[in-house]
Amino acid sequence: MSDTAPHTGGAGAGAETALRTWIEYGTDVVEGPPPSLVGQLIEAGEPFWLDIENPTGEIIDQLAVRLELHPLAVEDSKQFGQQGKVQIYDSVAMMVGFGLDPQMRKPVEVHCYYTNRFLITLHRAPSPALDALRRDRSVPPLLADDPVRALHRLVSSLHAVFPAFVLKLDERLDMLEQRVLREADDDDLSQITAIRHQAAAMRQTLTPGRDTTARMARVMSLPGATPDSHLYLEDLSDELLRIVADLTAIEERCITLLGLQASLSGNHLAVVSRRLAAVATIFLPISFLAGFFGENFNVLTGTAEKGTAAFWILSIGLTMACILVTTFILRRRRWT
Repeated sequence: MSDTAPHTGGAGAGAETALRTWIEYGTDVVEGPPPSLVGQLIEAGEPFWLDIENPTGEIIDQLAVRLELHPLAVEDSKQFGQQGKVQIYDSVAMMVGFGLDPQMRKPVEVHCYYTNRFLITLHRAPSPALDALRRDRSVPPLLADDPVRALHRLVSSLHAVFPAFVLKLDERLDMLEQRVLREADDDDLSQITAIRHQAAAMRQTLTPGRDTTARMARVMSLPGATPDSHLYLEDLSDELLRIVADLTAIEERCITLLGLQASLSGNHLAVVSRRLAAVATIFLPISFLAGFFGENFNVLTGTAEKGTAAFWILSIGLTMACILVTTFILRRRRWT
């Protein structure tokens, strides 16, 4: 952070976004806080929550010096694209968690530094969950009374949007399922595949965090933990387990729908093929009769095929008889 709390553009994930910072302490929220304020709060021992959106490497270095952050943690925060994890560095816990962007389409990676004195969150993209938590103004009081509860409140706010994300995918699958049952087409296939890929990508993002939540118990060794703190840490683990399980269920439902769509398409193809075979079967004896009476033997052309009666009997009559008999046989054997 510079002394003037800059709001210049910073390196983002694929797009140039502006630096945005704010700090919450006591009952106050300060946008673009100067470094001197952070230093004053540290010296006074007053708990605070500092959030930095799209931080630059220089700002992270300055923050690391003021807060005595571990070099390995600082290096991770400079290189976003980490998996979910929990690391303890002396008296500071460094966590990587994920929320969702405002459109609820892509994950937002959030790096969180936690002690009983401060809570720092770093992220490249806007996080509606953190903005809503800031408006609630419930974190600093919890940092003063029970720091682990403050950490629980923050991480839970990131996880809170995922049930709505899963529900949105589930509702889309409900609609697609009805369409597939009515009439399956290639557009439904592409949409189901897109939902499956979206759920799989989100699950792969959250699964490492789920697998490392067992290490959350190490946070209990940090100053400020209470005998009840483990309950809040276990709740975070349960949240991730439920979210990953829901996303896995969405993937399995997509696979089931893809199988249903393939089965219905195969049934439709079988019906069309059976009808075409029935038409070919009907015309097979007719083609034989046409070929037989088309032979230019004198016994046919000079004797049997003379007169109007021969036309009605040999041409029209035999043709209709072939159609009726063949249709009767096909229906009796349920081939149509």
